[in-house]
Amino acid sequence: MLSPVEIAALIAATKGAVDIFDKIAGQIKTVLTKRPKEAEGDDDRWRFKVRPEGTAIVVKQEDRTVQTVTAAELSKVLSPADLELVQTYEQSMNKYFARWKAVYAKKDASQDPLVNAITEEQLTEQIVKMKGELVGIIDFLKRCGVMLDDHYMHVRQLVEAA
Repeated sequence: MLSPVEIAALIAATKGAVDIFDKIAGQIKTVLTKRPKEAEGDDDRWRFKVRPEGTAIVVKQEDRTVQTVTAAELSKVLSPADLELVQTYEQSMNKYFARWKAVYAKKDASQDPLVNAITEEQLTEQIVKMKGELVGIIDFLKRCGVMLDDHYMHVRQLVEAA
């Protein structure tokens, strides 16, 4: 059972990991589906958003709350090891995100098709390196009972196939 302090830390780490997922989800889609570059993701475009509210995880569709997973519910299904896991996901995703931004900025930027192909290959390799964290945070949310739809499941499916 998690203490209130641990729940707060878990919510913060979950927010950090999900925020990165939301920022790069569209970009991951463009790489894995071989589409042209898109701007850095604005998470307002996603239909469903997983966000922390206090000590709860909330799923929203626009301004409407679709689901709330409370601290009490989280503490029933999670342990201190889960907190450690999510913090590890967040730290790894932050590290990968810095590299992702640098390489993605070069996507489709060259007049030379070979240079663009190399950049695509580097992005695909980065996705493969991030696979554990990207899939892991979605699996963690599912284990918490969070309803996932929209880009979360689609990107998870694409990443798993990469």
